[in-house]
Amino acid sequence: MNSEHSADPSKLQAAQNILRAGFSSGRSKSLTTRLQLLKKLEAMVLENQEAICAAITADFGRPKEDTIIAELSVVIEEVKTAQKKLKKWMAPRKQWMPLVLFPSKGYVAPVPFGVVLIIGPWNYPIQLLLAPLISAIAAGNCALLKPSELTAHCSELMCKLIPQYLPQEIVQVVAGGIEASEQLLELKWDFIFFTGSTQVGHSVARAAAKYLTPTVLELGGKSPCIVDSSANLEVTARRIWWGKILNAGQTCVAPDYILTPRENVEPLIEALKKVLLEFFPNGFNRSQSFCGIVNERHFKRLHGIASAHRDDLRIGGQTQTENKLIEPSVYVFDLAKADSAALMQEEIFGPLMPIVAFDRSQQAIDYINAHDHPLALYIFSSDQKFIETVEEQTQSGSLVVNDTVIQLATSKLPFGGVGASGMGAYHGQAGFQAFSHLRSVLKRPFWLDLPVRYRPITSWKMYILRKLFSFQKQKKLPSPAR
Repeated sequence: MNSEHSADPSKLQAAQNILRAGFSSGRSKSLTTRLQLLKKLEAMVLENQEAICAAITADFGRPKEDTIIAELSVVIEEVKTAQKKLKKWMAPRKQWMPLVLFPSKGYVAPVPFGVVLIIGPWNYPIQLLLAPLISAIAAGNCALLKPSELTAHCSELMCKLIPQYLPQEIVQVVAGGIEASEQLLELKWDFIFFTGSTQVGHSVARAAAKYLTPTVLELGGKSPCIVDSSANLEVTARRIWWGKILNAGQTCVAPDYILTPRENVEPLIEALKKVLLEFFPNGFNRSQSFCGIVNERHFKRLHGIASAHRDDLRIGGQTQTENKLIEPSVYVFDLAKADSAALMQEEIFGPLMPIVAFDRSQQAIDYINAHDHPLALYIFSSDQKFIETVEEQTQSGSLVVNDTVIQLATSKLPFGGVGASGMGAYHGQAGFQAFSHLRSVLKRPFWLDLPVRYRPITSWKMYILRKLFSFQKQKKLPSPAR
């Protein structure tokens, strides 16, 4: 579909109509077709790695190595897992039926929703568009993809490549800006998968509610990182910076801020300084594999937030306007004043790292619980009791101990948020299930049709029914202890 017509409502409706006809044909539902499509999608990524990396570099200057690690490897792992496990995932799960339903057999069968809409974000424009598509295809759906307009080179590449590898009656791609997204959401879909900000997630949820359309919303929020006094600070600093610097912090599960005991602040800052020198021995310059900020608006937003906290700066602080680069920077706040800091008002989505000092560990837990449930929660500690306490007393989409971001690297763990950080999950089998309706199926023969269930209801029929349903009179249970 040509991008210049992407915001034309009639073109969008026509694209959806093609998909509806494709789904009605039943072609997308067979195991053979699903495997063939997944194989073609895998080939598309493998055969166009250089073009994908070049498009992402053109969009916001991300180094090729980061794209291979954070996007292509994830997509390939997802598609290989789906091909390997799909037959098992598709198999109906037999359920034993109670005596009252004899003779009968029952099972739960995963069936596709139908025609689904997948709206991708700009920060990982390939992975976060294709990984949901893998789940949608594996589940037997037909899908319309809407790449982000903020990464125009990637959007153009997907509009070019996908029709070359996947049939248009099963997968369509629509380019365009906010207007195209709004018009797509006006249409009736069988399922919507959205990745993006919480603010836009509200709009998607409202649009879906109009038709009671089931949705998965992969949002974001401020993912905390607790570093207690028992943590190995050298390893901790290395793993925190790895997760924060990846994609210049433009990652939905990037560690957003650090909570650490007051006495731990200075040793942690020294460890963070040391690791930055290891990562970037020549300092802050373009040749050192720094990733840029996606556009001028986001760069100015981050620059403004950083400028408001010059007095709190402890590491970094430089910027390069011409390349939209921001140096990894560290700021320190006291817990009592954290909520008034500009850096703590919203998800940072950049390489700026606030450290918030607390006096008692329970204060860190209470602070996290006083705010929206995060998409990810990170704990660095050798104290198993403290780790268990945090796990028991907090809620988050994912919980990672002694590392950051790596939960995205496996299809064996569901990925998703809770509350303001999202709803629903995907990756691996969780993705297949997200794009499937689990239909209950019960089958009975004609050869036995006992009259006990039919009217008129007599006393002997009620006696038999009570026996069948185990409605025997129960002894009175003792009152609970007070």
